[in-house]
Amino acid sequence: MRKITPMILVALMLVSVLSSFDFAELEETEVIEDAGARAGADAEVIAITSPKETSCNQQSCRNEIKVGEETTFSAYIQNAGDADITEMGYTVTVYLSDDSGNPGMIAKDASGNDLQWSNEQVICANANFCAFTSLAAGATLDNGKHNMQTGRTASTAGNDFTWIPDRGQYVVQFLIDSPDDVDVGNDAQEVYVSVVDWYDIELDLAWDSGVEIETGTGVKQWSLTLTTNASDTFAPRNVSVEIRTTGDVLEAQTSDGVQLLTSQPNLFNAGTPTVVDVFENTSDVNATAQTDTRNVLSTWTLNGSMEIQSSSTSNQVFYGLVASIKEYTMYGQYVSCEVLLADNTTSQNFCEEIQTTDAYASTDEDEIDGSAQVFNDIRVSAINIAQGYNSDGTGFASNTVDENYDGELNVGATYVLAQVEHRGSDPMEVYDWNVSITVTAPDSTVTQIDNITSCDSEDSIYTVYAPLGSGVSGDDPPLQGEIFGFACAMVDLDLEGDYTFQATIHPIKMTDDKPSNNERSVSYFVRNNAPIITSLDLLNEGDLYINMPEPISLSADVFDVDDPTSESIELEWVHNGEALPGCQRAVQQYICEVLVLEEYVTNFAVTLKAYDAHGGESSKEIIMEVWNDGTSSVETASNITMNYQLYFWGSTPFSMTVTDGDAMTGQELPGYTGNYDSVAVLDYAPSTTYQASDVLSQSMSVQFAKSTGATSLWYTNGNVWQLLSNSATDVDATTSEFSYTFPTNTPVLANGKLVLIGDALDVAAAPSASITGFSASAAKGGAIIVNWDIAGTMLDGDTVDVSICETVNCTSAYETAFNSSVRTTTYSGQNTDHGVEYTITVAVCNEAGCSTPVGTGTVVADSAVDGGASATGLTIAAVQNTWTVSWTADGSQDDVASWRVCYQRGSFTAAEIGETTCLDAQGTTLDVDISTWQAGTFTYHFTAVPVDALGNSIAAGSMNSIDYQRDADNTNVDDGSTVLEDDVQSGVPTWTWGVIGGVVVVAFIVGAFILSRGGDGDEGKDWDY
Repeated sequence: MRKITPMILVALMLVSVLSSFDFAELEETEVIEDAGARAGADAEVIAITSPKETSCNQQSCRNEIKVGEETTFSAYIQNAGDADITEMGYTVTVYLSDDSGNPGMIAKDASGNDLQWSNEQVICANANFCAFTSLAAGATLDNGKHNMQTGRTASTAGNDFTWIPDRGQYVVQFLIDSPDDVDVGNDAQEVYVSVVDWYDIELDLAWDSGVEIETGTGVKQWSLTLTTNASDTFAPRNVSVEIRTTGDVLEAQTSDGVQLLTSQPNLFNAGTPTVVDVFENTSDVNATAQTDTRNVLSTWTLNGSMEIQSSSTSNQVFYGLVASIKEYTMYGQYVSCEVLLADNTTSQNFCEEIQTTDAYASTDEDEIDGSAQVFNDIRVSAINIAQGYNSDGTGFASNTVDENYDGELNVGATYVLAQVEHRGSDPMEVYDWNVSITVTAPDSTVTQIDNITSCDSEDSIYTVYAPLGSGVSGDDPPLQGEIFGFACAMVDLDLEGDYTFQATIHPIKMTDDKPSNNERSVSYFVRNNAPIITSLDLLNEGDLYINMPEPISLSADVFDVDDPTSESIELEWVHNGEALPGCQRAVQQYICEVLVLEEYVTNFAVTLKAYDAHGGESSKEIIMEVWNDGTSSVETASNITMNYQLYFWGSTPFSMTVTDGDAMTGQELPGYTGNYDSVAVLDYAPSTTYQASDVLSQSMSVQFAKSTGATSLWYTNGNVWQLLSNSATDVDATTSEFSYTFPTNTPVLANGKLVLIGDALDVAAAPSASITGFSASAAKGGAIIVNWDIAGTMLDGDTVDVSICETVNCTSAYETAFNSSVRTTTYSGQNTDHGVEYTITVAVCNEAGCSTPVGTGTVVADSAVDGGASATGLTIAAVQNTWTVSWTADGSQDDVASWRVCYQRGSFTAAEIGETTCLDAQGTTLDVDISTWQAGTFTYHFTAVPVDALGNSIAAGSMNSIDYQRDADNTNVDDGSTVLEDDVQSGVPTWTWGVIGGVVVVAFIVGAFILSRGGDGDEGKDWDY
């Protein structure tokens, strides 16, 4: 059949898999149906600020964590409800992740412990044990970003949760838990993080004298050391180091006599000469790697000296040395090594590639300085960036980074903090200074702030200016100097892209002998985090419908990581692409109220759009159900008015046709005795008959003249009659009204007649016959047998009604009815569950009701043997024509009434026990007479199973076997036996069956392989036998 059979099997498998998919769940649009306002406390994780989520494109990844880098956890946690949170805890869990960011098992640390931290006492009434005693409605924990910490005690504060990560991919989950919480759906947030290995070359330049700044002239000795640091194997090659002298240097050289060009770059190749692989062609299995000599770096030191040139024009000289790493070479499988082969495959070769960066740029260069007499120098030693403030710069920073940070910054209010330092030869000499900070935006716009001498952010401790140095200034009053100073300025980062931050220190009334270190700059990518819509709620209680008295009220909460107060957030409420009236885009438009219009009927979708001040945008949709108002009123020619009030699911208007109908006489009415005549008839037809699921509520009324004498209102469709009302109310002195409210889950009234009856109704009575002799009992297989008898005589219209349902949690009872001739019924065990109690009720009923007494009782369904009873250690002993089967009873025997021994030729599974021959046994031993069995050689397999009093048993596969052999023999006709001694044999070695099974499996595999060989039809197959 070629490949038809496997193709059919694959198709069947795909149909089976696809049929299990709920494609509605694959929709990506987030829809909130029938949202309601949250009343009570609601703890919510709004955003995770540490660790930041790793994001990658085809070129690189941002916000990766380095192996071994101490990582703490922080987040914005808000009470989004309208009541205080008085108890709360939280848990941080690190899960292993796949490439798609899907969490797996909990990650472990080096000791095998789960990477999970919990603090159950974050908020409680006792301040000695909880950092917070409550969290007010709308407030954020810790007034903003909160560092997740361990619990505190009366004597110790909590410590930050700390993770020392290994390389891998992870999902970090923040989960909060509060007994006050009314909405657990927002209690968790997750971020994907990637932990990568890091590689760094550390350069250290120092005077051999050990001083920070050398003094005096003459020859000065120096040392340059390069060291590799990494989380994994790291062997950089041909590390290029540039050395340059500065200032008044007469000459300089290394300890091995290499002369340095003064004030010019001098390049050195750091490392130890080693023969290494430089190229390997992985597509050629016979090729050997190409080798060459490279300088491989582990630790490398270069020593040297410089001679200082005395100045003939000044009483002061300064000098120094600057060293930096320019590049290095790595060996591996890089994209630059790949070669496209003739068969269109790619050979991922090994080769060398030049690198210009490492993990920590701050360790890639160093400098040393010196002077004769007094050397005046101040410098910018570091730049830090602080973020997390409110949009106007108030509040406190939630994130501060230094120059080693390789992640992203956020838009919004940002403080640029410059650290300045006294670097002169005499620390007691004090210098006045100021700083200018320049920020270059992605669009090349430059912002410069000058004459900065302190830091005036709310969380700064450097608010007072001090000159640089350890001495005292000559000002009035004098100022005590400091070796380090700090200056900062606030800027608003309002674009997404690459920013450069530069700080420049300016000396006052001093000539800086080394102006080259007066500037410092760093660059970061700045990302605009879109606003987070944390809630979108419908404030109305109950259903929405046309002509409702109050407007639809919607509310929202929005949080912006870049603006924690969300003061600059603009909101717009949109339907069908247009802003709703009164809900146009405006700052902090958190409430929207609109009247219900006809165009909103059925699914009324409103999209909330949130905009931040920097172009970020997010949206969330809420879909509300708005029911149509189908109220209709018609007056007939006879001045009878029918009113129908309907709230339905549909956009087409509802109407009805009502006309006077023909009189009806001699009608029998259900539940009442006698015959009745109409006094008025209405022929009714709706424009649309809506199903029950499309009806919210409905009611109707019929107004008529009192002179008609109507006493009841009926509905009939020609087959059934239903009483709608037998109690009229007065509309006015001459008019009465029948009213009827339809039950819930009822469709629109179908075509039919509304009949007004004039005569008083005579109520029918329940049957006179009743149930006697009732009994109910359990039967085999979970069945229930019900018996009854009848006292009295059943009339036409009387039935015996039987109801069976679970005693506890009855949801849908089994109900059936019988005529007077039936006295018993069996409820199938397929409808019951073992061990469940069922309540049975039997009664004689008619349309007016049921008679008493009724038959009622309970039965526990029994379809299995309880107690885990089973047979173990089954043996078969052969003595001439008798096989004795014995076994051990295991498990509880309380429900075991007897045993059953089953056998057949060949082994069988538990599912196949029904195909075997079975014999009943009262103990745990059974003799099987084989004297009349037919001649032949067979193997019989046996099992034993317990049986309860109802005949239920368990299923079990064959447990043991015995060989049977009988030859046809007619010479032994006088001894009463057809079996010669030793005809029956047993004891085939156990290992024989393993060998036979193995041969069968191998044969099956070989056969399947032969049938699947080849392709593209028979002509293309390479049949291999």
